Amino acid sequence: MMTREKSKSLQNKFISNLLYGGIKKEEYQEIEGEILERDRNSLAMISICLMLMFECLFVGSLFSKMMAPNRWLYGGIFLVFLVIHAICSLMKKRVRKIIIPLWYLAMTMMFTYAIILNTVLRNDISATTFCLIMMAAPLLVMDKPWRMFCYFVLILAVFIPIDFQSKAYYLAYTDTVNALCSLFLGTVIHMSIIRTKTREIMQRHYIERQRDTDKLTGCVTKAAFESKLKEILEKGGTSGTLLVMDIDHFKNVNDFYGHVFGDMVLHTIGEKLHQIFPKEAMCGRFGGDEFQIWLPEICDARDVDVYLKKLLSDVRKIQTPDERMKITLSIGGAVSPDNGDNYFVLFENADAALYSAKNMGRNRYVFCPRVPRKKIV
Repeated sequence: MMTREKSKSLQNKFISNLLYGGIKKEEYQEIEGEILERDRNSLAMISICLMLMFECLFVGSLFSKMMAPNRWLYGGIFLVFLVIHAICSLMKKRVRKIIIPLWYLAMTMMFTYAIILNTVLRNDISATTFCLIMMAAPLLVMDKPWRMFCYFVLILAVFIPIDFQSKAYYLAYTDTVNALCSLFLGTVIHMSIIRTKTREIMQRHYIERQRDTDKLTGCVTKAAFESKLKEILEKGGTSGTLLVMDIDHFKNVNDFYGHVFGDMVLHTIGEKLHQIFPKEAMCGRFGGDEFQIWLPEICDARDVDVYLKKLLSDVRKIQTPDERMKITLSIGGAVSPDNGDNYFVLFENADAALYSAKNMGRNRYVFCPRVPRKKIV
């Protein structure tokens, strides 16, 4: 029984490592953006190195008769890596997912050169360059191990028939054995690297979450909220709604019912924010009883109304010990970019709308009029 359970555990562990580098699918999706950014940086660096290498080979082919037949091969591969580097340099966050196809294009170019070199041009030596690339490529790119393995199998399916057609049997047989060993080693190396790097990223994300999360409400801290929203807005082209809210007469709640009950109210409201607003929303606590919400890509007041009506209704259901006081919220909203395209202007307008809600009797929400404003530098 124990042997079967151990075997099943090892099988599940292997599948987990092969699919997502030893972590859960949800965890992989959480850090996928950072993985793609790392792959973009490494591809940009590798493409420069390969550009220089094939540029030197192309220049050499102009002066060497032995290299001259391969001149257009060197030039063509140089141009491909030039384009890849240009795309990496100009790539924006929203189109980052094309980095993986670019990586496979880069590896295909390297394998194409290795296959031509080790079969057509030099059919009297072992395919050392091909095997080295197969073991080195996994060190450079952080992709899902199963996809890399399938890609290597496809490359081998192309390489082996060409090798047997171009070389003596004993050399082709040796190349096949070496290539299969390289496939195995490359897969093991890639799984190991992915496992180590993904766990490193997950650990860092966990530490950052602990640092940037308010323990009582589960919301982002003031410093983290401001920093993230400033970064979002400074990149430009991002629309959304900023909501500023606080609990009406919260000082009275603490004075009449004590700070323990007050903390319970804050904790409950923090839970409500995460339950009601979409997962893309960023919920922040600014200390005391003040909260802020950033709703990316949601600018229509009618869309925000649905969430706010639900929030106000649920908060009013919080019962005080003697049921003599109702817990309510006052909320102000401002829309980017109409009410400001940087954090300070947006917050100022949302805060002004909050005070309008208070002056109108509290327990309500008010939006800042959507009048385009000049950007304050």
